[in-house]
Amino acid sequence: MRIRALRLKTVLASAALVAGAALVSAPLASAAAPDGAVQSPQLGQFTQAQVEKFWTPERLRGARPVTQDAPKAAARPENASPVLTPGGDQFGNAQAARPYTSDFNTRVTGKIFFLNPRDGLTYVCSGSVINSTGKSVVATAAHCVFQGGAGQSVWSQNLIFIPSYDNNSRPLGTWSAATFWIPTTYFNHGNDGFTHEDDVATVAIAAQGTSKITNVVGGLGWVSNNSGVINGWDTHGYPQELYGGQNQLRCIGNGRDAGGFNGDTYLFTNNCVAFGGWSGGPVINGSNQLLAVTSGSDRSTNSFYARAASNTWVPVLNAAQAAGF
Repeated sequence: MRIRALRLKTVLASAALVAGAALVSAPLASAAAPDGAVQSPQLGQFTQAQVEKFWTPERLRGARPVTQDAPKAAARPENASPVLTPGGDQFGNAQAARPYTSDFNTRVTGKIFFLNPRDGLTYVCSGSVINSTGKSVVATAAHCVFQGGAGQSVWSQNLIFIPSYDNNSRPLGTWSAATFWIPTTYFNHGNDGFTHEDDVATVAIAAQGTSKITNVVGGLGWVSNNSGVINGWDTHGYPQELYGGQNQLRCIGNGRDAGGFNGDTYLFTNNCVAFGGWSGGPVINGSNQLLAVTSGSDRSTNSFYARAASNTWVPVLNAAQAAGF
């Protein structure tokens, strides 16, 4: 079945951009790779001082959900059915234990912030560090890095990742993106405001001197899965909608197949209701391996996760590793 669920993007309140403060790269052509991945332009490399000047605590804290695309969200989200998370609320979600740096899954999960060149506003997503060959990759949703319609080269700018983000605290630093990859199929249909089973992306993270993010934070493994039932997984993220976005949340779920747009299947659950800001957050198995990333929810106890599939996730990860990340 064709499922159109709501995309979980959120937006930071757009503080007036002080002249010279916006760290924006000049637009370049995107590169279509023969292995099923499309690369963004290389992003400008900025000093840590420049990054922190733009991404002030006020900009980080001011995040709020963006107006959702049709179909509209339910006036009142339905409860998870059943709740599997110990201490979980009616939507299946519970606050992760602090400090986030002390547990592997919470340590590698973080918040992504970026500027959307279409509207000049700043947005927030979630992501996780991956144990790539170059020790420099973050996994997230494609709609967090690609803002174009079908075949349009419009990419997120000024993107940063803050692992273990905790109420404006940056215990493991602030890391800038160097470039992104998304599946060719996602580039071809574009960011249309709906969930897609190919809604996956790799973010190449620039080193800080000789330090690479995976060596500092750690990184998830991953398991390629295009379909099937997967039970007992753990998903993490920073939902701004309803929860405020300052705390990392987790939810335990059982997943099964749900049909998508492009021939693969979502990992689908009734045990977790995802809210705006959770986009791109990892779904993790008991072996600390990435199974999928959060794509969206229709608020009717249904959440949809883009699997780490052989024809979507594997090409974007391979492209990042081939580039040295």
